[in-house]
Amino acid sequence: MKRFNLLFPFIFILSEVIIISFVTSLMHFLTFSTWNIYNSLIVLFWLILNVSLKSYNIGRGVSYSNTIKTALKSVFILFSVVAIGNLFVDYYTFSIKSILFSVFVFTILILFFRVLIHFILDSYRSYGGNIKNIAIIGYDKMGKTFYNTIKNNPHLGLRSNGIFFYKSMHLDKNVPENGYINKFYNNYEQYDEVFISAKIPMRTQKEIIDFCDRNLISVKLLPDLVNYEFKNFFIKKLYNIPIIEVNQLPLDIWYNKILKRIFDIIFSFFVLTLFVSWMYIIFGIIIKTQSRGPVLFKQRRHGIGGSIFYCYKFRTMVMNNQEDTKFADNKDSRLTKFGKFLRISALDEMPQFLNVLIGDMSVVGPRPHPIKLNDQFSNKVDKFSKRHQFKPGITGLAQIKGHRGKIYGFHDMSSRVKLDRYYFKNWSIFFDIKICFKTVLGILKYNLK
Repeated sequence: MKRFNLLFPFIFILSEVIIISFVTSLMHFLTFSTWNIYNSLIVLFWLILNVSLKSYNIGRGVSYSNTIKTALKSVFILFSVVAIGNLFVDYYTFSIKSILFSVFVFTILILFFRVLIHFILDSYRSYGGNIKNIAIIGYDKMGKTFYNTIKNNPHLGLRSNGIFFYKSMHLDKNVPENGYINKFYNNYEQYDEVFISAKIPMRTQKEIIDFCDRNLISVKLLPDLVNYEFKNFFIKKLYNIPIIEVNQLPLDIWYNKILKRIFDIIFSFFVLTLFVSWMYIIFGIIIKTQSRGPVLFKQRRHGIGGSIFYCYKFRTMVMNNQEDTKFADNKDSRLTKFGKFLRISALDEMPQFLNVLIGDMSVVGPRPHPIKLNDQFSNKVDKFSKRHQFKPGITGLAQIKGHRGKIYGFHDMSSRVKLDRYYFKNWSIFFDIKICFKTVLGILKYNLK
């Protein structure tokens, strides 16, 4: 098994280097160009990226969806870095067709390769390869649940012949027992790992851990965390003090922050260039002809950590002094005729891509509310401040679920906050792309009516 663990990462990374080299060579063949130092740097970057993200770590219990997400994340980072780098080097002058073709081929090959490897590993473990024989100590709820889990999932590659107990207990006919802990001490050589229920007395846990340390057996604890609403948790050590860090969110991790920011910059630059540039001119003329005042309306909103920033929108109302005290809906008398169309279609939000580009907002996140509205509900809605943990967004999970427009009461705001918190707990770059896609579909659906 140790030999397998050493060889597999090497074979995995080498295979992916061959894939990216093949796709790069194919692209040059189709465009009649030659391989050069920049291609070598791309291959090197892919190698470093996969090592740093541990893409080869298709471990026991990893889902296929996680394998696909990791692959797509790596591909996205690669082509984002190449695209941004090319802005400075300006070396690659391939056509859009060539670029899209290479991205498509490379993505399909990487996805196929990783899913295939995942399937082969699962099958290999199911049929008895790369197996770990484990000892489970603690004939209690945690121990029995763990035993049934590995029994029902042979692809995990973990095998157990029963559970050891530390005191007389009522036995379950569906879960075999191996006797008292002293039987484990007498037959420890047959086990690769030991799993200990945290419900066992601390003194007994320490004795087992010390024994395993002396005999070079890996030990893992089965913590009793079932009564806590943890999305995930991580165990760290501060000097000699172990710390369980609970509910660490995906966007607390530095590389996820960078990935989201890269997505924001690319997406907002694309929208500002291709859409907002001409919208400002055309919409601006119409807005000016229907009422006096500026084309853009700006309002103070709460950003990340509760900081204040100016949020930009196309002006949809006649000039008035109630913008911060009276909240609007689609039937507000202050709306101009064109302003009502902009508001219902959500096109009034388009200038906020400028907020995204300069870093005040993100493409996807909780909608930034007027400050007075936040003050009204901040002490009424449970964990309201959590929605300000990261940057607000132009669109969000709450919006595609139908919670957009005017807030009429506690239920409306509470529903938004719950969805905002769910979004942060389950964030991924693909979740952002999915929300953007559904937002665009919603806008097209309205405007094509």
